[in-house]
Amino acid sequence: MRELGHRLGDGPVVEPPTEPHGASEAVLRADLHREQRAVLGAEVHPEAALFASRLARAVAEAPDRDRVSGVAGSVPLPAEPALLHDGDGRVVRANDALAAMAGAADPRALVGARMHRLLVGAEPDAQLVRADGSRLPVRVVRWPLPGIDLTAVVIVERPEVVVDPVWAVELERLARIGTWSFDLATSALERSGTLDELYRSVGVDPDGGGCQPIEGEQVAALCEELRAGNPAADHHVELQLPGDRMLSCRAQVERGHDGTPLRLIGVVHDLSAERVARFRVERSGRRFADLMALVPGGVALLDPAGRVVDANEGMCTLLGVPLERLRGTAATALSADDASLDGATLPEWLRAVPTGARHGYRVDSAPLRRADGTTVWCELAVSATAADDGGFLWLVTCADVSDRRLAAELLRSAGTVDELTRLPNRAAGLELVDRLLAGPGRDRVAVVCGDLDDFARVNSSLGHDAGDDLLVSLAARLQRELPFGCTAARLGADEFVVICADHAEVGGPDLLARTVADLLRTTITVCGRPVQMTATVGLATPVPTGEVRAADLLRFAEAAMHDAKRRQARGGIGIATDGVVSSATKALELEAELRAAIATDGLVLDYQPVVGPDGTVVSAEALVRWPHPERGLIPPNDFLPVAQRSGLLRELDLWVLRAATREAAAWPAHRGRRSAVAVNLAGLLPGDAGFLSAVTDAVSEAGLEWDRLVLELVETSLVALPPHALAAMAELTERGVRFAVDDFGTGYSSLARLKELPAQTVKVDRAFVTGIADDPADFAVARAVVDMARAMGRTTVAEGVETAEQFHVLRGIGVDAYQGWLFSRPLRSAGVRDILARGRLATPASAGRLIQA
Repeated sequence: MRELGHRLGDGPVVEPPTEPHGASEAVLRADLHREQRAVLGAEVHPEAALFASRLARAVAEAPDRDRVSGVAGSVPLPAEPALLHDGDGRVVRANDALAAMAGAADPRALVGARMHRLLVGAEPDAQLVRADGSRLPVRVVRWPLPGIDLTAVVIVERPEVVVDPVWAVELERLARIGTWSFDLATSALERSGTLDELYRSVGVDPDGGGCQPIEGEQVAALCEELRAGNPAADHHVELQLPGDRMLSCRAQVERGHDGTPLRLIGVVHDLSAERVARFRVERSGRRFADLMALVPGGVALLDPAGRVVDANEGMCTLLGVPLERLRGTAATALSADDASLDGATLPEWLRAVPTGARHGYRVDSAPLRRADGTTVWCELAVSATAADDGGFLWLVTCADVSDRRLAAELLRSAGTVDELTRLPNRAAGLELVDRLLAGPGRDRVAVVCGDLDDFARVNSSLGHDAGDDLLVSLAARLQRELPFGCTAARLGADEFVVICADHAEVGGPDLLARTVADLLRTTITVCGRPVQMTATVGLATPVPTGEVRAADLLRFAEAAMHDAKRRQARGGIGIATDGVVSSATKALELEAELRAAIATDGLVLDYQPVVGPDGTVVSAEALVRWPHPERGLIPPNDFLPVAQRSGLLRELDLWVLRAATREAAAWPAHRGRRSAVAVNLAGLLPGDAGFLSAVTDAVSEAGLEWDRLVLELVETSLVALPPHALAAMAELTERGVRFAVDDFGTGYSSLARLKELPAQTVKVDRAFVTGIADDPADFAVARAVVDMARAMGRTTVAEGVETAEQFHVLRGIGVDAYQGWLFSRPLRSAGVRDILARGRLATPASAGRLIQA
């Protein structure tokens, strides 16, 4: 008993009645606790202690991910009517006594019920709504369970017994709640034992070290309210303690039946656990929101009706809709596949599943409608998660796969459709010819192959994009104007083929060939400029006897076309006669022999030295030769076109690369350095998928130093390279490999393109070197190339230097190195070794006649 009258005023605020009527539940619990201590002493009731111990253990041992259900299933409820409910006010467990009081057949019938429907009226005095609709006056006592979102509730009939004080004390201790009362008549302050324990556990001195008690502020505030005549006096304060601890202190006035104030009642609750839990939830929510903001794809929550509840920024961006408009949108409105809905309330990609990520599913491709009406194809991952009201929400993640879908579509059509013109490609054309040859009308099948004349001038003058536009226009013209029964296909580059199922229907094969030639002879406006086009065509029909395949028929038509190109300048028409076919057959035999020569190392290499101004051998260019066992030495001009037509250029380049690096690795040092070897590539190009690995394997197997390899490519191979080709070249350059532009100046009319070429060396074509000593135009072009290359940090090599005059003029304009018969004829590898061992090559001793600019 502590006297506070002298600290709070001159005496009691009001005179209380002689008998305390209508005491509050908090005071009743305090009184019962004192009675329990007086009767039982300081010992705790064994049954109450057992209940509190089990309850605390259940709270502590329940898994974090299912803490509520774990505790709810393990808490032993008292014999009195009791239940447990969650933070949403839903009953999660009830005992038999409560079921009997409520008129329910089984305690499970009460699980899931809402507390505001089960209990009506102000607590602690309330009414229990029974199963038959009748109401029973009851008294309600609640204890929030620390660290878990559960509340224990004991319900007893009001006229009967009150809560067992032993249970009340133990549950107060477990819930970390304590009470105090201040008698207005005697100014006496009393604290419950649980409150004293609570103060000690948090390190608080309730008496203030001999000064005013900790409850004094609330007592003074309520007394002031009463003096002011405030009938609804109430006071609440939160006491922040060191660390994360906090006490909630709430006090109110207890009145008698006649409204006379009797005493002040205070309840102190340790909010530390709840505060930490709330902060954790808030931080978790913030982390989740930050994570969703970082997710590149879309994330959305949908309610059971399929309406959007929430979404991240990625989803809003994906659909082009602000979040305010997206909320409440039905999933059916988001789906662009209207045909699949057919009156359904949910799209096909949204279906009910049990909650939990393990029950989720994926949809590889679903069309969603954007705000502007366009369609975006998305890969969806869908699962169900628990909602706050006990229901569920769909969690949907979306990733834009429109580009992937387009790429897959292109891959599917790549086997049969030309990507540029959308005509059937070579494979599809051959398949069609095979079907026609297998049918009853095989004798009336005709194939016309057409190749555009001088198409390279369009690419060199107007650019590749212009060339592509011209090819697309010609393809459309063929599709639009070919006779019925004829199909156009693109074989590749600037070559088309027309397949006729019955040439008799179009006036015969000769008229068909003329029709195709006329369709390819036209004027097309490209980049605002008219371009006159012609084409040379070749016609082939099946032989009356013998078997013929589609590949043979196409080859005969191509042979006739090439024969017409040799015989006529432009716009010629060739027929696949016996002579043409025989020539094509010989070319086929030469192709087979060349293929065998590559496979069996039947080729040899000569090397043309590249020298500096002082005669130092800088490098040597590898030149392939074919010593045929029966036909003798076949010139490159004869077998290289065969390799190009038959697709052997890549295999030929690979053979040359391997042989050249292997032989050059054995060359001796020359004047203190090792000379490089240059390999000209025409079939193995940087854009090929295996380019980098092929070069790497050849150099590694030969044991050649990386900086002793020069790869020469014509300038048309180095323009408009795709990113992966540039990356492969960059990696080789970093290792030490150098790239050279071969025959520069013959492929493009603009020297400005030089800066776009990813090469370190520029080779001036022999066409400009031949007349450089006599022709001012050749001199001007050569000097411009050298000056521009020097300004861009590139070295220059002059090809085809055969006279001293050419050498001196080239040296005068700053050419770095020279190649030609003036210095040495092509040599075998042994001859190169001899030159390198002897020293430098001789250069002209006297100056020739210089051409003035």
